[in-house]
Amino acid sequence: MKKILFMIAVGTTLLFSNDFFTIDEYSFIHKNEKMKMDLFNQIVQKEPKPINIKQNDAIKISIIYPAGELSDYWRRSEIAFKKRLNLLNIKYEIDFHFIDSNNLLEKNKQIKKALDNDIDYLVFTLNVNIHQKLITQLLSRKKPKVIIQNMTTPLKQWEGNQAFLYVGFDHIEGSKLLAKYFLDKFKSGAKYGMLYFKQGYISQMRGDSFIKILNQNKNFELLDSYYTDGKSSKSFLSTQKIIQDNKNIDFLYTCSTDVSIGAVNAVKNESNPPLINGWGGGSKELKMLKDKKLEVTVMRMNDDSAIAMAEAIKLDLEKKYNLLPQIYSGQFILIDKKTSLKQIERHKAKAFRYSGYEK
Repeated sequence: MKKILFMIAVGTTLLFSNDFFTIDEYSFIHKNEKMKMDLFNQIVQKEPKPINIKQNDAIKISIIYPAGELSDYWRRSEIAFKKRLNLLNIKYEIDFHFIDSNNLLEKNKQIKKALDNDIDYLVFTLNVNIHQKLITQLLSRKKPKVIIQNMTTPLKQWEGNQAFLYVGFDHIEGSKLLAKYFLDKFKSGAKYGMLYFKQGYISQMRGDSFIKILNQNKNFELLDSYYTDGKSSKSFLSTQKIIQDNKNIDFLYTCSTDVSIGAVNAVKNESNPPLINGWGGGSKELKMLKDKKLEVTVMRMNDDSAIAMAEAIKLDLEKKYNLLPQIYSGQFILIDKKTSLKQIERHKAKAFRYSGYEK
């Protein structure tokens, strides 16, 4: 019988900060986790070593990713994941589904379809609250093994029976880099607006953590904030409203690529527009930086998370469980509009080394 790999990538949730462990908290409780993460990252960065066992059957992989986002993270992840599996000589079949993150009925349908196919692992863009009961059942069954992508904070409710792997780029760490940039940029303080993603996990991690850091400096004032549902059209309108109501605003903090695109379009005719950040450093953001439309972004070394998923599967198949970390968090590079094209090209070559890029 063929094995099936069912993988999960996490989108927005309604979790609160006390529902999950930060990387530091989890590493403090689990003393070997930091060492495992560091050693595993070395595997991710090195050239692939083919699997050293004979596979009788191909692994079946079912992946559910969000559709309709302007960020190219998910498409690049698909390409990089398959390429690394090929280089590892792992036999596999993948069933990809790109679904509107708000289409819960379709998500449930695809999850149940994957389960009916007797899958072994799942990668999914998970709304934890809505799918909590189903995923808890999956974890108690031990099959399929669950990979949660775009989330690096293990859920406390699953402690002792965690998902197979949390993988992505830690949202808090990225927001820390952006907060430091604006603190250094406006040494005397600044007034700013917040353009959140949807209500939930991403907005908490990227938005609330940013506000928390800036609140430590009394010279920074949050004037206004809006949830945008992660849509550029809504961030466009929210940006117009913020500028209309607040004439002396210095910058807008945006929580995703789509949100930053809407904000950039909204201020293009302003004589003295506020500075705007990106979040993720995909192709569209890099172009906006090149065109001086964005001030700064945190660039994910994009393909690392997909490579990490492939390498985790290899270790699992080889039964090298002691080498598997619970969390893999990839690297960020801070890039602003003053970063040279040569430097950006070097970062792109690393970030998109499997998924490809144009010079």
